[in-house]
Amino acid sequence: MNTDEDLTYQIDECKSVIESFVYFLDKYVYIEDKELNRAIKLELWPAQREIIPQLTTEQLLILLKTRQVGLTWLTAALIVWLGITKPLHLSIIISASEDHAIEFINRVYFILDRLPSFLVPPVKTRTKQVCEFLHQDNLISTIKSMPTIEMGAESKTPNVLVIDEAHTIRSVQQIFNSSYPGIEQAKGRVIIIANSVKSGAGWSFVRDLYTASMKGINRFKRIFLAWTAHPLRPKNFRAMMEDAGMTKEDVIEHYPETEEEAIAAASGSFFGSDIVRHNDFKSGVKGDLIRNKEKEIDLLDNKQGIVELWHWPYYLVEGWNRNKWERRYAIGSDVGEGLGEDYSVAYVYDRKFDRIVCRMRSNRIDAYTWGTLLYRLSLWYDKALIAVERNGSGITTIKRLEALKANQYVRINAGKIGKAITKEYGWLATGGANGTKYELCGDLRTWFKKTKSTIYCPILIDEASTFIRFENGTLGAEIGKHDDCVIAGGLTIQADKYLGEPAKEIIPKGTGWRDRLKDEAKGSVWAH
Repeated sequence: MNTDEDLTYQIDECKSVIESFVYFLDKYVYIEDKELNRAIKLELWPAQREIIPQLTTEQLLILLKTRQVGLTWLTAALIVWLGITKPLHLSIIISASEDHAIEFINRVYFILDRLPSFLVPPVKTRTKQVCEFLHQDNLISTIKSMPTIEMGAESKTPNVLVIDEAHTIRSVQQIFNSSYPGIEQAKGRVIIIANSVKSGAGWSFVRDLYTASMKGINRFKRIFLAWTAHPLRPKNFRAMMEDAGMTKEDVIEHYPETEEEAIAAASGSFFGSDIVRHNDFKSGVKGDLIRNKEKEIDLLDNKQGIVELWHWPYYLVEGWNRNKWERRYAIGSDVGEGLGEDYSVAYVYDRKFDRIVCRMRSNRIDAYTWGTLLYRLSLWYDKALIAVERNGSGITTIKRLEALKANQYVRINAGKIGKAITKEYGWLATGGANGTKYELCGDLRTWFKKTKSTIYCPILIDEASTFIRFENGTLGAEIGKHDDCVIAGGLTIQADKYLGEPAKEIIPKGTGWRDRLKDEAKGSVWAH
């Protein structure tokens, strides 16, 4: 080949590389084979090839993946391609630590060093954090690989921001929030890459962002790569991982097969895999409890109401014989201050059918008024027993319920010899490694595991998925999350335990067994 032909070939190749990232990957990219300790030609797997259009075009992209499917190498190749083909282009990669940041840019250099020289503009800067290319007219493109800092890319206007292994970065929310205004100004792009490891410090942000994308309430496009994206893994791969000593829950967490497995709670939550199967959520009837003209409790339809019910009180279901029940319902309630932050929450539990049938929830109602509303809820559900957490604002609610002579959970204190027996209303949840909150949440976890009923409330399961055991042994919600529904759910189970005996049907004289069977069948009637 003569010089003119060689130059023409190089120009044509440069044009082809500029026009197509896939062409660049297929012809020029080499990656490191750590097992053989040598460079090998990148061979795109079908799953990798399928996601390239989104990887190169989407403005906001979140990529949730199983482990070891080559995404870091693919992303490094993308960053190299952008750097050598686009003048004045700034790519910023944020990793969990300085070591990870150096590891990422080393992959950039590994790819770069194996490209033919005619494809690569002169390198102006090459350090452990920054690589700069000098294009025509002294235009510079930059690749910057940074460890985690909360200000992120705040002072920059990157064309592409990559947050790698986002599930491991504690301050990932702050990084995104501080970086995005500059990215938006530059009409740039964000690529967030994460594994579904729930114990990661940044998992809560990743999960919320991904599920919001699933619901269509943010602008992020999502990609999920299952363990099957690796074409060399056998069909029994996950069974092999269990045989090697991993628990089933850990295998699912590190090697999910579906989106549902990837975003479901597992080892990161106190409730673990016991809540994974509870995902059949349904909307109920919404409204507010009022006293009608006959001074009876009634539900006023209101789509913005604080009450959501999935099953009506048994005596209101059309067609039922109005047989009476004893100990049919139990209510547990956590109480907030009503200042727009923590929520007051109450659940109604049907002890006959082992299911939560109603929820009342608000963060705008003071503790005294909440007591009045709890009383109405109890009356509506056949004078259900109420167990309120006896902490902070809950004391005000308990006193209000006591004044209303509500049916409350009560603890009897025998006291010392010669001292009078006292009653203590409410359930005291104490913290600490050996506090009563462990009993509360442990019993709720057991119920999650054993119940065969459907849990219709998505908020309860969502809060349970981010309810964790901290390093000091205490239990609570992850930073920035709520646990009011969890506590209310636990108190509901405590109310059920307090009642002890099963719900008892009081059958009027003359009612036959056929009528009882008919009533039993109608017990599953929906609120709709």
